[in-house]
Amino acid sequence: MTTYEQTLTDYYMANRQAICAYIARRIPHADQAEDLAQDVFIRLWNVRQTICAETIKSLTYTVASNIVTDHLRRYMKRNAYTQYIMYAGETKSENTTARVLADDLAETELRIVTSMPEKRRKVYMLSRYEDMGVEKIAQELNISVRTAETHLFWGRKTVRTTLKQCI
Repeated sequence: MTTYEQTLTDYYMANRQAICAYIARRIPHADQAEDLAQDVFIRLWNVRQTICAETIKSLTYTVASNIVTDHLRRYMKRNAYTQYIMYAGETKSENTTARVLADDLAETELRIVTSMPEKRRKVYMLSRYEDMGVEKIAQELNISVRTAETHLFWGRKTVRTTLKQCI
């Protein structure tokens, strides 16, 4: 076993439970945390030649965060599709109620977005409403990709936390 493999193996054995706990706190179904933690270490195993002891912890949590984000996106899409199927057969009045609630949420989101700083608002709106990728947004606004990612992250977080308080 090479030193890369040994480093990753030792880190996995010592920190698997901590990674599982980190993931379980961020997803709606904690029983899936073990599977996602294994996915983290599989991704790390695939790039094990680039891992060193000094960076393994931060790299592990970055990969875990990305896997959680991917998982939540899939979960939300699946949930939205399930709700669409459930409401497709509902009566017109129930559909109207759902539509009014959705419109209220959209208005609230727009109020939140308009209160953001200018650059963050532009980045968020281009991503959300124009369906642009971060690289394209950065190019259009003449900012770095990392800056665009940061604005998008904080914009989404602001919308999420404020909507959670409203609901």
